Amino acid sequence: MALAAVAQSAALVAKLAVHGNASQTELLASVNPLLILNPRTEADVYPNLGHLNLGLRSLHDMFHQLKAPENAGMVRYTLGMLLLRNKLDANPSMQEAIRVGLQGIHPLQLIPENATPWRMEGEEKTARQSRQEQTFEQLATLYQDTISRLPHRIQVQGQMDYLLNEYVANRVRSLLLAGIRSAVLWHQLGGRRWRLIFYRKRVQETAGSLRRRLLASI
Repeated sequence: MALAAVAQSAALVAKLAVHGNASQTELLASVNPLLILNPRTEADVYPNLGHLNLGLRSLHDMFHQLKAPENAGMVRYTLGMLLLRNKLDANPSMQEAIRVGLQGIHPLQLIPENATPWRMEGEEKTARQSRQEQTFEQLATLYQDTISRLPHRIQVQGQMDYLLNEYVANRVRSLLLAGIRSAVLWHQLGGRRWRLIFYRKRVQETAGSLRRRLLASI
């Protein structure tokens, strides 16, 4: 599940970079776990497996069609977040800065799917939309102040008009930060990058099995 959450963050980054928008439900499911600072179990971090459906599908597709052009961005972003986790692990002061920075940031709340605040004037935004934008801005700033200073940088590719848009850029940075947090949990639970090579088929089959169980329960 933690690895699927990394893959979901990668898939959403790719969607935002190319299309300029992404599902609210999937965004919240990816970003809000970042704000769970003292979980007792994995279920506290990922309370609804159904909201990680995109991640499970992306994980399955990445390992099933590793060299497919449409998967290239997702693979690159996923591996980039796993590498940045490794860099972050060697920097305790940055880990603490992130933890402190996350305190006081409010979780995201669902807003209408058709709401696109970056096309609205300030007075047209609802209070919930404004709070959501504030959360993304705070997370994006935290990413720039910490992760962006590590030696490795993730180069996001897509439509330049979207990548230069603050609405999209804030969400991309928030997702990358959230993906790295899920990569940390994956590593804490025993996940290792070398296993993605030697146990590729097992990872693919597990993601597919979880997704089939999920679809059967709907």
